[in-house]
Amino acid sequence: PKFVHYLYLVPLCLSAVISLKASRNNWAKPYCLFSIFLLATLGSELFAIGWKLGLNKTGYWSFSKSNLWVYNLYIIPQYLFYFIFFCKVLDQKPTQKTQLLLSGAYLLLALLNMILIQGMSQLNTYTIILGGVTVVTCASRYFIQEFNRKLPVSVQLHPLFWISLGAIVFHSVSIPYFIFINYLSKTNLPMAIALFNILLMLNILMYSLYLIAYLCNNPSPKQPH
Repeated sequence: PKFVHYLYLVPLCLSAVISLKASRNNWAKPYCLFSIFLLATLGSELFAIGWKLGLNKTGYWSFSKSNLWVYNLYIIPQYLFYFIFFCKVLDQKPTQKTQLLLSGAYLLLALLNMILIQGMSQLNTYTIILGGVTVVTCASRYFIQEFNRKLPVSVQLHPLFWISLGAIVFHSVSIPYFIFINYLSKTNLPMAIALFNILLMLNILMYSLYLIAYLCNNPSPKQPH
């Protein structure tokens, strides 16, 4: 059923609303920014769905029902934010120069892909793959950091644990999916659909874990993890 494709909106909406407590309760700044990120993600998803359901044609304009352009425009700042967020919350932070160089390189490659390679008419899977690798790398650094910590802490009580877990679980699966989706959609459509359904379930799981993150206690501003 088509409504199943939109079930991820439920945990996304709940996590975005619950995350608003971060600002009210003086959480560390990265988590307040992550709350804004969740609200922006919810807004882009609702706009993309609305575009496909009727916003593409009004009394003032008439465009294709395809909403891929919405996702192509949003995935660029989306993955840039993930990178900046993890740079702010990890103990070992890259230098500001390194952050600027990596962010600039990703932005340049993403724009080149959107303008010259894959364009706006198809989903920019190359950008998603590159961004996914960045997220998995950053989230993995968090788990390595906690594994090597001399004095272990109860990570399940910290929001960064749940955010990192959700990010790494979803993106570690989405990377191979987007690598092979064009090939599978042409040669093995049933498998492509099955993998898409798995990705939908993992999307629900990721936003549910983000929701759990904001149900945790207020992290110390001095130690945002």
